[in-house]
Amino acid sequence: MIRVDRGAEPHELPEIRRNERDRFRVVFASRGFDRDALGTRYTEVKEILWRSQRFKCCYCEKLCEVAGNDLEHYRPASLYWWLAWTWENLLFACPNCNRWAKNDEFPLVDETARLRPEEDAPRSEQPQLVDPAAEDPLDAIQFVLDAASGRWLPRPRGASVRGAETIRVLSLDRQALLELFQRHVSQYVMPEVEHLRELMRIGNEQAVRDAWNRWVPRVLQRTAYYAALTYDVLEHYFPDGERQRWGLALPRP
Repeated sequence: MIRVDRGAEPHELPEIRRNERDRFRVVFASRGFDRDALGTRYTEVKEILWRSQRFKCCYCEKLCEVAGNDLEHYRPASLYWWLAWTWENLLFACPNCNRWAKNDEFPLVDETARLRPEEDAPRSEQPQLVDPAAEDPLDAIQFVLDAASGRWLPRPRGASVRGAETIRVLSLDRQALLELFQRHVSQYVMPEVEHLRELMRIGNEQAVRDAWNRWVPRVLQRTAYYAALTYDVLEHYFPDGERQRWGLALPRP
């Protein structure tokens, strides 16, 4: 997971929000939350978010088409219906992360601080779920190489509780996703890592820097597959001291 930038609120969303809140307030007062009655007008900005997130799921970084995938509510609409049309609460996500994994779950440090209907976020809420549009997920989650299985696994960085909860809520360690991570590392990252290690063994400093500067910025750009995973693989095989020795920069995606 990497930081995403929503950009400015689309000009059409404020009017949609006013109209839909007024309409749904009546529904909620009469029969509580009704997902079917929520409507789909919040999805009118889905393509804008899809493009601003570089066509990737905000959580697992899988490349997705806009059709058939979800406009995700960071704070679930079932718990926070009045935020369903709020720009700061909207993200683009794949159905596996949004519907199959996260669904309506939104853990807080203190459940008694949960917002009451129509209160603005965040007030005193302290979400346990990382918000990729408001913070850098790399501060909370990292990928580590598991010696027993040889797989790259998402783990909380520095024993981060929020990192652990985010991995759990989103099932970022689900089997199919781990296989996609492993395929990415073995097919697209390790050949270049091995090439760089060989250049280092030979001792050709200029060739090392040239190869690094051609490849690393490209695989860590926001449009790249699994950029957070790639970053942690590079940090593992080329730790800070070694990067300093060769004059190599490792920018966060």
